[in-house]
Amino acid sequence: MTAIGVVAAAATVVGAGAASAQEQPPPIAMISNLTGKSTSVKLDSGFTGALESLGVTPAPFGDASIADGSASFPITGGNVSVYKPEEVLPYVQGRIEHQGSGLTLTKGDTEVTLDNFVIDPGDPAVLTGRVRAGGQTVAESTTLFDLNGSTLKPITMDEAAGTATLTGTTVTLNSGAAEALNGAFSTDALKGGTVIGIATIVVNTTSGEMPMPQGGVETGGGSTSGTDTGLLAAGAVLLAGSATIAVAVRRRSGSQG
Repeated sequence: MTAIGVVAAAATVVGAGAASAQEQPPPIAMISNLTGKSTSVKLDSGFTGALESLGVTPAPFGDASIADGSASFPITGGNVSVYKPEEVLPYVQGRIEHQGSGLTLTKGDTEVTLDNFVIDPGDPAVLTGRVRAGGQTVAESTTLFDLNGSTLKPITMDEAAGTATLTGTTVTLNSGAAEALNGAFSTDALKGGTVIGIATIVVNTTSGEMPMPQGGVETGGGSTSGTDTGLLAAGAVLLAGSATIAVAVRRRSGSQG
């Protein structure tokens, strides 16, 4: 199984090191063409409370939905391969795409949309997406959230439904994204590392070329590690790039009058 079932695992796993050098062993499971289901995030009350205190209203964009405190985004494509954890790190590799859905954050005349999410379960594990302000694209693809797989639960399979589910990954706001949003909404309240919520990924397994592993880390069904120093290095690079985004967002929002 697996998930961001292989897939579920993929989306939420944080890799702990570089992939084994030289000849990489074959995967133990693979979905070469993801064909549906969703990634949902149970929104943390601290995050929603912070938005409310700032007067920022979140809403679903495109094919996304928000219900019972969870935001859900349909999976539209991608691929995932799972390796034995003792042989390859990160042991879950690939990408999970969510084209045509996202979130819109609105305060007065300022509107920022985050959409077209892509989960990369590599090292570090992140979620990237497009940023738009005032209807104009500010960044086609930038890191928005960091994914910490140390809180993952074992993967579960529903053979009758042909799905794999992985839940428990902690989603946090990336430092660069926090800086950009602070610039857009004229605040300093949003911080990198703020917990957004807990992710659940459900994927179809019918396109898998190999059986999905079930159980704990030893079979490819759990987390490889928590946040590592790779996140810190990536954060420094992203902060440099995010400055441009923040300025552009401020200009877009200011031009709306």
